Amino acid sequence: MINNSDISLNIEQNTITPLPKLKLFIILTVLTSEMASLMYITPFLTFMIKSFNIDEEDIGYYSGVILSSYMAGQFFSNLFWGYLSEKIGLKPIILFGLLSSSICTILFGLSKSIIWAIFIRLLHGLLSGNLAVSRTYLYLITDKTNETKAFSLFPVAICVGAIIAPAIGGLLETPSKIWPNINGNHIFNIYPYLLPSIIISFLPFIGFIMGLFFIKEPYKNETENTEIETTTFVLNKNIYICIYLYFNIRLSLIGSDNLFPLLLTTSKKNNGLGFSPNNLAIVFMCSAVFLMIYSIIFIPLLKKYFGLLKLFSIVQIFNPLSIFCISLLSDFNILNNTILSIISCIFFIMKGSFATLSVVLINLMINNSTEKKYLGRVNGISQSFAALGSIIGPIISGVLYSWSIKNDYRFPLDIHFSFMIFSIISFTNLLFVSFIDDSINNRIE
Repeated sequence: MINNSDISLNIEQNTITPLPKLKLFIILTVLTSEMASLMYITPFLTFMIKSFNIDEEDIGYYSGVILSSYMAGQFFSNLFWGYLSEKIGLKPIILFGLLSSSICTILFGLSKSIIWAIFIRLLHGLLSGNLAVSRTYLYLITDKTNETKAFSLFPVAICVGAIIAPAIGGLLETPSKIWPNINGNHIFNIYPYLLPSIIISFLPFIGFIMGLFFIKEPYKNETENTEIETTTFVLNKNIYICIYLYFNIRLSLIGSDNLFPLLLTTSKKNNGLGFSPNNLAIVFMCSAVFLMIYSIIFIPLLKKYFGLLKLFSIVQIFNPLSIFCISLLSDFNILNNTILSIISCIFFIMKGSFATLSVVLINLMINNSTEKKYLGRVNGISQSFAALGSIIGPIISGVLYSWSIKNDYRFPLDIHFSFMIFSIISFTNLLFVSFIDDSINNRIE
């Protein structure tokens, strides 16, 4: 005989809580605008560095430094922003981050030297904690029945930024090439990267306006003022391991992401593909569209079928392979640009699929490792170490890539070498996954 209470329990377990659509839309808009202000420089960064009279062989190094400088700011500030969000709430932190992103984006467009470009990206990273705080917000407005669906939309917001931002950056840089009347002392001729910077700066500003009116605090930490808490109660084995994994994922993926545009824009005489900013923007756009669809449809299904920890373990097998496969593009550079663009999209989509899944899953695992009242600081710590990985990754990739195109060595020490190193780094994640407790599959309520 079936007990009525058992039936009620099964119905409750199978019921998926509807997503809070307005709250979700607002926070995804915030993330999209933040990512747009970060990623719009990708198509023209190598050309901007060239305009600073930097030799092509050294562009990889300086590209890595510029990209890492933002994450250096994140590394030093994320724990502060996460802890402060527990004290004063998430909303003021999000709004301040959006406003500072808008201002810093415009200032970057005024770059006329490598020092200025590095400084502004560093300042941008210091003043915005939204990459960590937005994860806390998203987790707090969901529950265990709908969290995967919500977090699978996180990459969608990133991809929207990846579609809009590189397209604007690649198509509007150096507007004098498009409009002949922009010449001489015209401000957009003096500052050829200011126009896309101004356009992109509107996105975080719009996010600021929307957040000002519509963001509500999802959780009030009522115990913080009455209890004395130490990090002993916050950190546990799962958190330590997940923070390391997030660090290593970001190191290997951001480092290899830096290699992708370098490989595509390096001249063919140096075994690159010789793409223009427009070519690169199209590749990013096409890849991002596919990854958006993949995130919405397949990530929730895969997580439901395999489970959180098991799926994460499987993905860590394929991540290293997808990173190394990108380097094989150099072996096809005798083909015409149309075919090269198609192959580049396929390879980048393959890499992006595993990378996206890794990031979604590790964020769920981090949030599942602690109580709600500690989410701000735990996400702040994890994002700081993720930022550290994002600092080290582009620097290593830039140095290794510059060295690989300067030397005359054969495989594996040629242009494939830097990709191989990041594949090995990514592979080490498998050594740590087995130490995670199965409790990571569920929230701590």
